[in-house]
Amino acid sequence: MNFSGIYGHDKVKEYLSKAFELNRVPSAYLFLGENGIGKSSVVFKFAQLLNCETHSICHVCDNCRLFDSGKHPDFHLVKRNGQFIRIAQIQELISRLSLKSAYASKRVVLIQEADRLNQESANSFLKILEEPPLDTLMVLTASEENMLLETILSRCQKVSFSPLSREVLKRIITERFAVNDSEMDFVINYSRGRIRKDFIDKVAVLNTMRRQVLIMLCSLILENMVAHTIQIEQWVKKDLHEYFLEFTAIWLKDFIYLKMENPGQMTNRDMIDEIDISAIHADQEQLNQAFGLVIETELAVKANAGKVLALESLIIQLKQLFEGEMVL
Repeated sequence: MNFSGIYGHDKVKEYLSKAFELNRVPSAYLFLGENGIGKSSVVFKFAQLLNCETHSICHVCDNCRLFDSGKHPDFHLVKRNGQFIRIAQIQELISRLSLKSAYASKRVVLIQEADRLNQESANSFLKILEEPPLDTLMVLTASEENMLLETILSRCQKVSFSPLSREVLKRIITERFAVNDSEMDFVINYSRGRIRKDFIDKVAVLNTMRRQVLIMLCSLILENMVAHTIQIEQWVKKDLHEYFLEFTAIWLKDFIYLKMENPGQMTNRDMIDEIDISAIHADQEQLNQAFGLVIETELAVKANAGKVLALESLIIQLKQLFEGEMVL
């Protein structure tokens, strides 16, 4: 099979295989979908297919062996340097593409997270798309289409990737990661149809943290606030603040589902027997307001607000809200 080892995305694989068979591969694709969903893996496998001397990914020819080693000189990967993909990286790519290919009949360029091109680098890359190098395929991956220039979008053939099913996620995680049975549901429930490698790498810590956040939300009383702020400071020091906000938001949504008697929609379904909904002294409207406060805090932190102060302010506001006080 052309895409052996790539699980899920059957429609995408069929579409690309047909384009290859009919020799109708365009000069540029835009692969759209959540980060961690497998877009780059498909690009790499498609690049190998395009250059296999037997047109089937034989793993024997020179091109296949170079791809299998991860060191093919005609596969060019560009990924963000810090927050953005910078103009120097695009200029270096242009320089490399000015040279002849070493082995490949079709060079492939993968621009990972193309929605992280800044204004300068996007305009520079646009010049490549306007005058694509001979025998070169450009593939951009992105999760936020609206962050790309319209002029870039108009020059790429769009391919959309759907979330992976629970069955596919479990198969991939089982084969590639050391996750025990008790953690598997937790990982899959929080995956949102994608592989979250950073989440899996910290799975034991995050599974404990999830429970600690639940305890915190069920005990927002004055006597516990000092302990809660100390816990938050520890999480910030360990760079876990984003997970704290994620767990808080998900728990609030789960509380709403429980109050609506709709537990099937919960993310934390594996912990449903551990939740005492009577300990949540808030109605559905208050929980919706609380969820909004979490989103506001997340945006503030992304805008470089002080993390500890922002998170401590959040739990104080949640306490006030759940007690029916005015939230300032």
